[in-house]
Amino acid sequence: MVNTNNNGSFVPAIIYKNADTDKLRILTENKNRAGIYQWTHNESGKIYIGSAINLSKRLSFYYSISNLTKKSYIYNALLLHGYSSFSLTILEYVNITNLDNIETKKLLLEREQYYIDMLNPDYNILKLAGSSLGYKHSEEDLLKISLIRNSTIHTKETKDKISIAMTGENNPLYGKTHKLETREKLV
Repeated sequence: MVNTNNNGSFVPAIIYKNADTDKLRILTENKNRAGIYQWTHNESGKIYIGSAINLSKRLSFYYSISNLTKKSYIYNALLLHGYSSFSLTILEYVNITNLDNIETKKLLLEREQYYIDMLNPDYNILKLAGSSLGYKHSEEDLLKISLIRNSTIHTKETKDKISIAMTGENNPLYGKTHKLETREKLV
């Protein structure tokens, strides 16, 4: 599972040094491959750890600006700094051949947790791999989340980048028309 060199040091499966210029390679080379990935902000060294049954499908989610408008430290960082400020590392490819869905998810979450424990990622909000469904935040955590959400103020430059990124075909309403009754309500 974990790749090591002759010294016993950890060796990632592959490193894409520029998530912007390497986008096509990232999506092509990881199609239908399961594994654990790491986003790294090159300047600060802050990281995010994630896992996916289909890395290409999951990673393409990060390249969709409309998906990045949801609240998440890593999404906000990608929007703020841009893809060229990040590298993407495939920490480990996970062989899920002959595993059912439950076994696959369990194995991926175990491997993701291993890396979260080992690398202590800054951008992961929860330090437990997997869904936060059913997770109960403490009052202190809820206050922190509220303060972060209410203090998120984008610079004009970031707002302009988001605006440009959401124009044309990237706009979720591109090519769609409202029904006559909806248009009348909008007036």
